[in-house]
Amino acid sequence: MVRLALYRVVHPEAPIAHARAFLFNMDGAAPPYCPQAIIRAEHLLNLRRKASSTTCERAYWPINLHKRDMFWDWNYPFGRADISTRDMIDVDESGIKIEASNPNFGKAVSFQRCHFEGAYNRERKLNLMMAVSADPVYDMEWHEHWEQDEGGTNLYRMYTFFERIINQLEVDRPGRTFCFTMDNLNVHHHPMLLDLITSRGHRYLFRAPYWSVDGPIEYIFNTIHTNLLKHFRDIDDLAELGNRLDIIIAQLNGFLKYFLHVGFTNN
Repeated sequence: MVRLALYRVVHPEAPIAHARAFLFNMDGAAPPYCPQAIIRAEHLLNLRRKASSTTCERAYWPINLHKRDMFWDWNYPFGRADISTRDMIDVDESGIKIEASNPNFGKAVSFQRCHFEGAYNRERKLNLMMAVSADPVYDMEWHEHWEQDEGGTNLYRMYTFFERIINQLEVDRPGRTFCFTMDNLNVHHHPMLLDLITSRGHRYLFRAPYWSVDGPIEYIFNTIHTNLLKHFRDIDDLAELGNRLDIIIAQLNGFLKYFLHVGFTNN
């Protein structure tokens, strides 16, 4: 049991056959465990089958691990330790294709395919730019989307998006300082954008490279996608996809829970 537990810590993705081989190699005097015995042992260890995810190997480079420690444990301007979570605004972009609203799984008898009608358009998508506030009282959100044919996330779009957010903050929350968190997209580092943020009395922080799991908005994008799956029969063009995105985002609330999920404190 101890060896199996340690093996699963190191190799959570390994199939049962690999776990059997490992245990047999550790004690060749005993016969190999059967698969059912491994399953029962993993159940006793409270191990459950889950959808897996992959983190880029560069995330584990010492420099990027150090940057991640800085982000979480150091004070500003190196990290967020001395910044109230309520003053954080997370910003990111996502691309959403029409076929993303199609379910990946379904039910069918064993001798038939699980087939259904759905959207199919691999050539065009919507780009979604979004920002969310962790403040549980005001629960602020900003977003805009546009078709891929209109270009990607360039400096002009990013600058005007941040300018709209900051203009609203100055009207609705005058005198209050917020901190924008972003990933390491090149346009996020542009001096014009950073000067806009600081010259208007706000701050910014970049998450550690390749650690998207530290971004609350990544989980909000997942929530949006999950809700899109409920409407796959109604979405057959980009216009309807955009309308459905607006409706789903308008129904979202309570963004603080996403910040707490990734490690922010409730302060």
